[in-house]
This record gives sequence, structure tokens and C-alpha cells, in this order.
Amino acid sequence: MMTSARTKPTESASGVILTPPDPHMRELAWFIGEWHVQSRMLTDPAHDQWLEETLHTRHTYELGGHLIFEHFFGPLNGEPFEAWSLRKYNPTRGKWEQRWVDTSPGGFANWLGSYDAASHTFTGYAQRFLEEDGQIKGDKAHREIFDHITDDSFSWRFESTEDGGQTWRVGWTLEYRRADEG
Repeated sequence: MMTSARTKPTESASGVILTPPDPHMRELAWFIGEWHVQSRMLTDPAHDQWLEETLHTRHTYELGGHLIFEHFFGPLNGEPFEAWSLRKYNPTRGKWEQRWVDTSPGGFANWLGSYDAASHTFTGYAQRFLEEDGQIKGDKAHREIFDHITDDSFSWRFESTEDGGQTWRVGWTLEYRRADEG
């Protein structure tokens, strides 16, 4: 059970009493739940061709609210696909950290992001393209943006730049709709 007050202890799934999670962990409370996801991936930029598919995802608080776990699954680019993600607010950095791993070749992808309460938007950047201070190094970078957030839906888009962030190109979008709980 998660509490919003930092002074109250929380209980983990194993029944262990933990120190309370950082209050920033509630910033992504809208993310928690089971979702139907409409994917739209750019497959041919020269001809503006997109592949549309339906996926599913489940997001839960774990470790007594200290972590958000994501299980993402379904067809992607016509192939079976599955991924796990761990998100946690790091108060030392003042940023959200994410570790993503999936069934495609390669290892873990590390992301660093922030939530803007005023615009109700989350923006994350692939860490391999960032300097230590969080600025884009070089010309290429990738980012993810969550926006249009409501209780029952939100949007996500993956963008790339090749000019150091002056312009961004959308290469993948996801439209999340909360799955019926009945």
C-alpha cells in the first residue's frame, strides 16, 4: 500500500515495512493501471508510411511504492514483442530514471526525464546522448514525451533529432486507453 505522506511507512508485497517513497513517486500516479495501446510506427519516412498495431501494457507500483514496473507486450513491427521497464524518481539528481529492456537485440536502454506539473507532461531523454549536466551532446538524440494525460488516457511519442535538438521528428506514437476493469 502506498501513501502520499513521506512520514508514513509503507509495506512491500512481501510484507516488509519500508521507509516511505519519495513524494515525487506520485507524479506518475496517472501511469498506473492496465492499458490498451494503439501503436503507430513510421516505417518509411520518405513516403510517410506508418504501421498501426495494438499492444497492451500494465504499470504497477512495486517495492512499497518506490518503483514503477511496466510490462509492455504485443506485436511490434509485425513481430511478437515484449518489454519491461523500471522507473524511479532519483531525488539526488532531481530526475526520473528509467531502465528499459525488451526482446529486440541489444541491452538495456537508460532514460532520464522530468515531469512538468504545470503542463502535465513528462519528457525523457535517452541517456547515451546526454552530457553529465543533461544537455544533448552532439547532433543526435532521442526523447519520449507523455502528454494529453487524463484519468483514462494519455499519449506518448518517440522523437529523434539530428541537429542537436533544434528540430525533432516523430517516429513512433502510442495512444493509451485504460482497459476496462469489469
